[in-house]
Amino acid sequence: MTLASQHNIVILETNQVRRDYLKSIISGWGYFAFIFDTETTCLDNLSMLNPSLVISGDLSLERTLRFVNTLKMKDRSLPVLIISGDYAIHDFIDTDFFDDIFVIGTPVEPYEVKMAIRRIHGNRLKSKMSQDCPLLIGNSPEMRKIKKLVFELSSSKETVLVQGEPGTGKELVAKAIHFKSDRRNNPFIKINTAGFSYESFKSEPVGVNPGGFANAHWNPKEIFKVADTGTVFLDHMEKMSASFQAELLQVLDEGIISTYCNEEKETVDARIIASANADLGKLVEKGKFRKDLFYRLNVIRIDIPPLRHRIQDIPLLAVFFNDMFCGNIGRSHFNLSQKTKNILSSYHWPENVRELENVVRHSVLIGNEESMLNKFCLSNQKNKLATPINCSEDIYTVAELSDVKKYLKDLNKVSLRDISQEFITRTEKKIMKQALKKTNWNRKKAAILLDISYKSLLNKIKTYGLA
Repeated sequence: MTLASQHNIVILETNQVRRDYLKSIISGWGYFAFIFDTETTCLDNLSMLNPSLVISGDLSLERTLRFVNTLKMKDRSLPVLIISGDYAIHDFIDTDFFDDIFVIGTPVEPYEVKMAIRRIHGNRLKSKMSQDCPLLIGNSPEMRKIKKLVFELSSSKETVLVQGEPGTGKELVAKAIHFKSDRRNNPFIKINTAGFSYESFKSEPVGVNPGGFANAHWNPKEIFKVADTGTVFLDHMEKMSASFQAELLQVLDEGIISTYCNEEKETVDARIIASANADLGKLVEKGKFRKDLFYRLNVIRIDIPPLRHRIQDIPLLAVFFNDMFCGNIGRSHFNLSQKTKNILSSYHWPENVRELENVVRHSVLIGNEESMLNKFCLSNQKNKLATPINCSEDIYTVAELSDVKKYLKDLNKVSLRDISQEFITRTEKKIMKQALKKTNWNRKKAAILLDISYKSLLNKIKTYGLA
């Protein structure tokens, strides 16, 4: 039996003509082609078919991002061939550094498809991405910058400091750095530094369990030993005791851990990735964190913005969590409506990505999209909504415009139609300008905030001369 006949290939294509064409050429090469016309049905049948390759047709950027992220959540080693003429697709693949996703342009040429399939199957035999390597979901400029840093840092041994509000995904970034590096097959040890002290360094461990440990059963000395050639993720650095700060500084400066029972010192090759919910630089200014340790940790820093500062990623994250939880409970995948995405994007998410994940989880477990909105409304009642654009003051100002006063001075020239149009035009322009300022002139974010399409926003910006 040939190699090709042993493989199942799943094809997602919405266009029937292209769908039939792809099926005919794939089948002609001895592969078993399984065709789907929607992402949801394809995702529902993916595990059962166990394909060696998924081919995605010419979808929009948003749909491609959703499909690829969900596929990679299910199986990081599953290769994908994307057929698209959209350059943004290439940009997305390059930003996420997927080495098993390939893109070919349109129109489809059989020889290009065949060459890509051979290349993909050849690469898959060489290496597989660890399923433990997390996906960093998001295509906003902020997330693209973080993904680039993660890729660059994966090939170094430098200490990294990751800062951000609770729930922004600091641990995911730390894991991504580790599992993309040559240390991926070695331990990744997470410890909560708030519970460690000088005394714990001197004590012997109560128990040793490299597969999973609690602070109560480990002392820091043993943790660094186990993490040798791997990565130690130090969480909650802002809560670390002064005595442990001194010990950690010694490890970072000299790469050693004192045994305390004698003067011998052991060399440890463990990469340090530290995280903090607070700004350590400000803690240094207040005398609550060692300056020398901060400078040692702050060689390379990744600042993760809160979710409210990357509104563009909210719909993509919501869809990803929706697909993930549907898959976890064996429920058929479903699409979130644009109305739901808009509502979720208008919320400021004080607990960040973790809160969004919980809202979507609740929706999937209950079994309908409406439950998500109901839960969301309950959160709104607790005053968690971001401060909306204050339009009332602007509208009042519009009523005082000289043009309106001019109409009112001469009742013979009053035209309700003209006044209304003037009022609407001036108000719309002011609100749009305020939305653009609120989002630092990020047009995509402003469009989401105003609940209009990106194209409509661009047209209005041109009309009102706001560019």
